[in-house]
Amino acid sequence: MSKKQHQAVVTDTVDVDIAVVGAGLVGLPLALALNAQGWVVALIDAAAEPVGACESASASSFVSDTALNDFESQALKQRCTALNSGTQQWLVAQGLWQSVAGDACPIKKVNVSHKGYFGATRLSADELSIEALGYVVNNAAYVQQLNAVCANTTVKRFYNTRVNGVSHLSDAVQLSVEGAPNIRAKLLIAADGITSVVRDSTGIATSLVDYEQAAVLGMIKLDSPHEGVAHERFTPSGPLALLPRPGLFMNFVDCIDPHEQTDIEAMSDAAYLQRLQTRFGYRLGRFSQLGPRFVTPLLRIESNAQTATRTVLLGNAMRLLHPVGGQGYNLAIRDVDALVKRLSTELAKDPGDEELLTAFAAQRQRDQKSIVRLTDLLAKGFRGRASIPGHLRSGALLGLDAIAPLRKRFAAKTMGITDL
Repeated sequence: MSKKQHQAVVTDTVDVDIAVVGAGLVGLPLALALNAQGWVVALIDAAAEPVGACESASASSFVSDTALNDFESQALKQRCTALNSGTQQWLVAQGLWQSVAGDACPIKKVNVSHKGYFGATRLSADELSIEALGYVVNNAAYVQQLNAVCANTTVKRFYNTRVNGVSHLSDAVQLSVEGAPNIRAKLLIAADGITSVVRDSTGIATSLVDYEQAAVLGMIKLDSPHEGVAHERFTPSGPLALLPRPGLFMNFVDCIDPHEQTDIEAMSDAAYLQRLQTRFGYRLGRFSQLGPRFVTPLLRIESNAQTATRTVLLGNAMRLLHPVGGQGYNLAIRDVDALVKRLSTELAKDPGDEELLTAFAAQRQRDQKSIVRLTDLLAKGFRGRASIPGHLRSGALLGLDAIAPLRKRFAAKTMGITDL
């Protein structure tokens, strides 16, 4: 192909109804849901398309020591997300759950406790007459499995493609992308993360809250089964969460004071594993192995608006929350659900209609503000070493545990359950 012919290809324009920028945990299921409605969808992502088979969620089929060691090594490298019951129900409704269920580990119970105090709250799927309070998935497997679904749809996929510029017009949004034709859409959806190029193109500003905490993220292996129980343990430096994965593995989020970060990063695996064991205790038995650690500051970053001309912000492009309670992704999926439903109506002939997008943003504000308040309360209110506030927090957990209607209401809020 001549240089002139190549330039002609690159400068051609692909017309679609909806362009989704970001093919991760939010953008990918969103694109599939919109495609299923009949919209012509372009899915654009700067990352390369995932290839290769996913790791099995269970070690039962591995017979050799080498294969078992490889499985354990891969299991300890996972980055995970908790899907609450509401998110799981949405995936079922979209026909996507069957594709991701094999890797998902059900959460049968949640124990919420306060280190150094007697107060605790226990949530049970059996008490709520549901199969599970939620599910924990391996992010890489989740995306790869949905990519396999996407390959059998009419979604126009553009991987390894970076957005260089965005032109917001009255009747369309035009994307200038690297190494591909320009893309023109009636609606542009940003699901491209906290450094969103799309958000920047709209001029929407962000606000930031520094929780003055950092989080250590990783995986551990136990000596004894976790029985599908998730733990949220409040400590003086912040919450420590342990989430079940298949087999003897658990994902952890360990919130620490910022001044501890340098020392923790310098710790040997054995020293950090012992520290984690001491912070949590022995109710799960002994922690036997530790995977790679990732340390990150904890911030709340929020966009000051969710919509602009023919543009919607979703996921971390809209809001990054504190990880306590695992609310961020599930709130994003409720945004996705609301948008998909609005675009399914007969009035949605133009998916970028200003009135439609304004109504969507207004509809979602109450839930969003409520979850931000909840995560702020849990992140800030259950932290500190003072005795009197500690006893008050302990009493609150005891009261919540003792009063079934309040406990169920709390579960409905945190688990995205709407029919309790």
